[in-house]
Amino acid sequence: MIIGKIDTNMKHAFKQLTILATFAAITLIPSLSHAATVADMQPSEITVTGNAQRTMAPTYAVLTLGLTSSSANVTAAKSANDKVMSQLISSLSSQGVAKKDMYSSNISVNPDYNYDNGKRTITSYSISNTVTVRINNLDKVSSIIGAAVQAGATEINSLTFKADVPSALQDQLTVDAIKDGRHNAEIMASALGRTLGPVKTASTSQASTNSIDTMPRLAKVGAELSLSTNTPVEQGSLIVSQDATMTYYLQ
Repeated sequence: MIIGKIDTNMKHAFKQLTILATFAAITLIPSLSHAATVADMQPSEITVTGNAQRTMAPTYAVLTLGLTSSSANVTAAKSANDKVMSQLISSLSSQGVAKKDMYSSNISVNPDYNYDNGKRTITSYSISNTVTVRINNLDKVSSIIGAAVQAGATEINSLTFKADVPSALQDQLTVDAIKDGRHNAEIMASALGRTLGPVKTASTSQASTNSIDTMPRLAKVGAELSLSTNTPVEQGSLIVSQDATMTYYLQ
């Protein structure tokens, strides 16, 4: 009888252990699933952009001029505009500007109206065109502007200083932009509590130049245009910039 009672108690205890083990397994499964979900939500890679900049002196300028001529009829207006254009080409050529560095665009013909008692009458015609000039000798910018005004240019639309970026500088900008991108990636990975892994992809942009003070310079040219045919023009400095975009694996 005692042996039977002990056997019954052991069976009961074993049943309780089985129930507890099953409950523990059921409880553990959602925890493991949650842990896996959290791990899946962690970023596996990051994309960063690095930048490198240098300042350099401009190597050439682009001058945009406007020519407008008016007359009672279209033929006369065109003839007047052609004459000014011919004078302009001759004048700029004498300043050392090659013909290949001059071209015209945006030619337009516009009638001028007079309104009298609700009646519209054409009084004249205006012909306008834009002339773009590349100036390779920056020491002659002022004299070229003066020559253009004397030849009959009626507007200076823009004056922009640009630069041909040497290949050696482009190479150095590429290296520095990549270094800056990796530095940014290391900071981001550390903030995420991760370690930076190998590079997945990398690309670089073309080096670009931006003028620092184009608008103030243009305002000065416009203000002094009517006072002097040799307007003093400051070249300023240019910023040469390049970007590098990289994607890193995280560990």
